[in-house]
Amino acid sequence: MFRIAICDDNGTVCSAIENIIDDFFKTETMHYEIDSFQSGEELLKELDDHEKYDLIYLDIELARLNGVEVGRYIREKLLDDYTQIAFISAKSSYALELFQIRPIHFLVKPFTPRQVIGILEKAMELQGHQVKIFSYKTGKAENRIPYKDIMYFSSETKKIIVHTRNGSDSFYGKLSELNLPDTEFVQIHKSFIINKQYVTRFKFDSVLLSNNEELPISRAYRKTVRENLMS
Repeated sequence: MFRIAICDDNGTVCSAIENIIDDFFKTETMHYEIDSFQSGEELLKELDDHEKYDLIYLDIELARLNGVEVGRYIREKLLDDYTQIAFISAKSSYALELFQIRPIHFLVKPFTPRQVIGILEKAMELQGHQVKIFSYKTGKAENRIPYKDIMYFSSETKKIIVHTRNGSDSFYGKLSELNLPDTEFVQIHKSFIINKQYVTRFKFDSVLLSNNEELPISRAYRKTVRENLMS
């Protein structure tokens, strides 16, 4: 169980973060819980009652007991160095005040879903709940995509195209060189490797993915694909 708290006196912000996290866990097998609080006092009451969280998204500009004070209480009074704290603020000038609280990240409003998920993935990794990541290079930049977001890979001349739920990207390489877990991916054609979780229907010569793309299964792979998907 991965437990998350969101503390912001703006209920809309709490709901936005909660919705982003709910979407993230739709394709994860891990159980999780989210509790939302609209004041530092509410959160500390829960923590004083021996509730534990793996990650807290904590607004700094809370009305009475601000986020910095809440963070200090967690670290110094509760002696809790396990819980990861991600501060939220409309400002970006708190670096020195936050140093002793050792936050995992600083989220500046307005934030994006990718920023919220990036913090969640890092916290899960630090707490031993590794999110499985596919890494590849484009030029000198290294890119990282969770396996669960990849729908399929295709090849085109000397390039591999990675198709995700949110778009696509490409890099140089061969499909045969990819090191992918066969529990999640299966090759259906010399030009296609699919993520099995996105298959909504398959026939002897094609698969239909959840985005309504239909991809061919070549003769050489039909038996293997059928056995793999049936299992």
